[in-house]
Amino acid sequence: MNRSMTLVLAVAVFAAGGCTNKKLIAEKDAQIDDLQGDIVQLQSEMEEQRRMNEDLKTQLAGLEEDKRVLIEEKNNLTFITLDGSATFPTASAELSSDGRDVINQIWGVVQNYPGRAILVEGHADARPISPSYRHVYASNWELSSARAHAVIHYLMDNHDADPRMLSAVGYGENSPLADNGTPEGMSQNRRVVITIGSPKDVQQLISQADLNALSPEHAAGR
Repeated sequence: MNRSMTLVLAVAVFAAGGCTNKKLIAEKDAQIDDLQGDIVQLQSEMEEQRRMNEDLKTQLAGLEEDKRVLIEEKNNLTFITLDGSATFPTASAELSSDGRDVINQIWGVVQNYPGRAILVEGHADARPISPSYRHVYASNWELSSARAHAVIHYLMDNHDADPRMLSAVGYGENSPLADNGTPEGMSQNRRVVITIGSPKDVQQLISQADLNALSPEHAAGR
């Protein structure tokens, strides 16, 4: 191979290497842009969640003071626990007027933050379903699930909430907060928890749930 041919090949190899490097740099730049976009979106979602939390606390301040609701924030999610005894009559999945009032107030805030997903959890105390009610609810799973679904159906039927953004879960008596051996403990365990956040965060929460301890159902299958 003569010297001119060798030079031509060397230039070609160098040019190819330069093109490859430019392509890699362009790909890295695109990845950086995507990551920066994700960070901006995440920051925007977190700020929106923070504003919603503040609005909920303001709106529900009186109810929280009366211990009819409890508002907690964790992992960019808002958890609103409703007093089950005030939300539903005993052994019933029919929302009380107080329960409807609380949900109306919650929705009055959430509707201002479109794109939020909602998970409703129903919980029961450890007392078995009375034989006279077992034709309606075979166990606390069915009762707790029916109560969770009552909340999301109320949101859909009365506030036109998007069913694709709603989910319901019945835990039965399998996730107690307190000792079921006392009336006070049973009262704490009879509850409904409304979790609000981005669809991704809510779906992650659902995915992390202990499937051996609950019976999941989704509102979209209404």
